[in-house]
Amino acid sequence: MLRLRKYRILEIMDEKGIASIKELGARMDTEATNISSLFNNKTNFTRDTIERLLSTLECDISDVLEFKVDQKADE
Repeated sequence: MLRLRKYRILEIMDEKGIASIKELGARMDTEATNISSLFNNKTNFTRDTIERLLSTLECDISDVLEFKVDQKADE
């Protein structure tokens, strides 16, 4: 399962001088509520969204996504 690395993204935002989810959304040309939903894993992300996030934060995909093994699926 792929998940956003919320706290790493917040660190990068801080490094880039992006003060809020609202500002990140504006820079990505999307609503802050969409970013918040992504951060809280309430919605799936699209390739376009991830590409815009990477471009805005000027970072690598490994900075914003992590792969987690679903323990329930293995049982």
